[in-house]
Amino acid sequence: MKPIKFSVTLLMVLLLGIGTLSAAETSVVKGRVLCSGSGVEGVLVSDGHNVVKTDKNGAYELNVDLSESDFVHISVPSGYEVERKGNYPLFWGRLDTKATGAQTFDFNLTKVDQSVYTLLTMADTHVCGGVNRRANADEVQLYSSELMPTLRECVAGAEGRTYIITLGDMTQVGYRPSYREGKEGAGYSFTDYMRDTNVDVPIFNVIGNHDHDIPKKGTAFTESTIRGSRRDYHAELGPVYYSMTIGREHYIILDNTFVLTSDAHGTTDEKATKGNQVRLCNAQVEWLKKHMAAVDRSTFDRIVLCMHCPLLNTNGGFAMMRPHQIMEPTAGCEMVVLIGHSHRDRTVRSWHNGRVIYEFLHPSTAGVAWYSPINTEGTPGAVVSYKFKGKTFERKYHPYGSQKGVQYRVYDNADHAWKYPINEITGSYWSYAREVENGYHKHKPAILVNIWGAYSCTFTESTGGKGVTTKDCYDLAYRDWYWETYEKSLCGEIPEGQMLRKANWQTPSKSNCAWRYVPADPTAVVTVTAKDVFGNVVAQFTARASK
Repeated sequence: MKPIKFSVTLLMVLLLGIGTLSAAETSVVKGRVLCSGSGVEGVLVSDGHNVVKTDKNGAYELNVDLSESDFVHISVPSGYEVERKGNYPLFWGRLDTKATGAQTFDFNLTKVDQSVYTLLTMADTHVCGGVNRRANADEVQLYSSELMPTLRECVAGAEGRTYIITLGDMTQVGYRPSYREGKEGAGYSFTDYMRDTNVDVPIFNVIGNHDHDIPKKGTAFTESTIRGSRRDYHAELGPVYYSMTIGREHYIILDNTFVLTSDAHGTTDEKATKGNQVRLCNAQVEWLKKHMAAVDRSTFDRIVLCMHCPLLNTNGGFAMMRPHQIMEPTAGCEMVVLIGHSHRDRTVRSWHNGRVIYEFLHPSTAGVAWYSPINTEGTPGAVVSYKFKGKTFERKYHPYGSQKGVQYRVYDNADHAWKYPINEITGSYWSYAREVENGYHKHKPAILVNIWGAYSCTFTESTGGKGVTTKDCYDLAYRDWYWETYEKSLCGEIPEGQMLRKANWQTPSKSNCAWRYVPADPTAVVTVTAKDVFGNVVAQFTARASK
């Protein structure tokens, strides 16, 4: 076989072709960050891969690979707010992936006082609306008529500037209009969510597992195609990982759901080929490294990490895959983690390499997906507020609808009597029937409390006695409602559309914020004092195990 000979002309054509392809895939992105017409120096600007700072004139320039990047976005610095379109901050611009020339994006800031500010959070609202499920349009109605007035009240009563962060699962994969073509209004889109969450404050969002798209049947997303799982979210809400500084807190928003084949069956198995893994994609990991290398750490006291799925488990160990990818770039920073996903209330305090991490797991704002305003472990659907002042913050629950104003539940045999006696095994089993089977009537009288947001709880008897405390119990309000409603649905006593499906996530679960106390003196007045993870009293009241 004769060797193939390339002419100089052919070689030049090939090289020029390669050069043309490279130019078509890249773009110079530039612009300025301004406040009252003057440039703001030192603002971080990113395309999701590269990170640069604005110069003394507020100018920046990025060489962007359009095959990898969808947005250019800034990290809004402390003491500023960015322009908004309605509720949604314009901290990002959408890149033209077909552009052949330079692209320009300017960002306009306004100075504000953030010495005191309030952050409002919602998690797992799961509005589907208008689809062929239990609540259909009722879910939108409940969201608008019950939740939104409470959110507006929180805004009106907040101290300082107010911001909202939603912690994911605002919609439901498979029930968004893009998945039900030809059936207009049959789903609930991100546009619907933006329209219905109509409060006049900046709203930042976290993408949840149910907010991701899923690949076509028979395929799976990979590191190179994972952007496809964010198609709907990108189209309407912008980037899924970004940052900003508010007051003395540096917020980092991440997408820790790596979709493989569906939005269900989350896993931490490195070898998984279906469902979704609880981890970051490689692009986020690299962005986070560059971001933390560039950010001025003197401008904040702590990092507030906002994701959908937990970083920690109940015992303080890591629940997320590859946690070093977060821990190493942020080393040396106190960290507060705000998450949703698990539809329950839980606080974890943990130490790793000499620093403390506080993780707050938020109950579903929708309760049990709008079947009940109460979550499976008893916490009501609620807006949760954080008031930041200096280096401290206060946390509070704001339930809505029938649970409005309820901050805890007490069950005893005197002042807070329930439908059956409360004794030393009440709340131990998944149903009242099971407790009866286990000799329910033979046990000592007790007090059962469920106090959302509580990290510790003490019981003090008026007569000086010391009883026995047990943690992690079932909440009776939800447990009894569930089994009564489920029996009615089986017997056809409630409309078919309101039936429970007996899914695992609906069945009653034990609460990390519930305690049972069996007093030494059953007739003693018991003072119950619950504190949060910082030692602040969140509830104090009295109860009696027996009259």
